[in-house]
Amino acid sequence: MTLTSEVFIQATETDPAIQARAVIRGGQQRLLAALRPKVALLTELDLGTDAREAALATLTDFCTGPVRRYLNATDRALYTPAAGSPETRLLIRALRTAATALDQDIDTLASMDNAHRAKAIAQSIEAHLTTHLAVEQTVLLPALAELSGGKLAVLAANFTTLIDVERLDQHRSGRVTPDD
Repeated sequence: MTLTSEVFIQATETDPAIQARAVIRGGQQRLLAALRPKVALLTELDLGTDAREAALATLTDFCTGPVRRYLNATDRALYTPAAGSPETRLLIRALRTAATALDQDIDTLASMDNAHRAKAIAQSIEAHLTTHLAVEQTVLLPALAELSGGKLAVLAANFTTLIDVERLDQHRSGRVTPDD
């Protein structure tokens, strides 16, 4: 006999795969919701020099903190399990290449000493991350749901745990950003 906690209707909100996708989507939405105003502050407002420099520092801290944490957790919890499968091998290669390019943009942003010149790279980071997350949501997560044999909830839990562990590590090392 099946326990009632194991009974669900596929493709409904009781489906563990749907719940797992919602957890990951929620994390993605929070990441973008926190990033967008920081980019806008630097790129869309006519700020004085000191305010622009402060906006650059805030954006840089966010990108080197929560954005990188997200990229690392996604690679370990979602990409690695899918990388060995022939059905998703090329997708994972493409996502990892895109994540590397995004990481390089973050390095470039972090090395900027002039907030006025950082506008283009900030816009690039926002555009790359938005596209990257859309591909994960529309292509990777459905593929993982099929490949994992119903284990997407476990992968989502691993993803959440990795983000939390990295956040704790940053707190312990004193590298805390305002969005942590």
